[in-house]
Amino acid sequence: MSIDMHIVWLIVGMTCVTILARGFFLVFGERFKVADWILEAIRFAPLAAMVAILAPELFLPNSASSIAQFDLRFPNIWGGIAAIITFYMTKKMIPTLIVGMIVYTAAKALFA
Repeated sequence: MSIDMHIVWLIVGMTCVTILARGFFLVFGERFKVADWILEAIRFAPLAAMVAILAPELFLPNSASSIAQFDLRFPNIWGGIAAIITFYMTKKMIPTLIVGMIVYTAAKALFA
């Protein structure tokens, strides 16, 4: 089997898994009750995914292979902290982006 067929089967398999996972509750509807603690835990899944994606980008340089390479001279840290504080105070996206990028640029110029 060629590599192209492996990719095709991978896509078909992932499609089936996705349909089963997402369609499970549509098919079974009210006949299947989910425990309240599971529903409560599911609420935090998007936040956990965002943290898992963004934390390495904020706290580690591109070439880092472990957390041991953390460095306070990394400008992403300062831009991210400034953006978090700005969003907490304003709850608006545009000021958050502007302040985060200004602090990132200043930190990059300062530490370069």
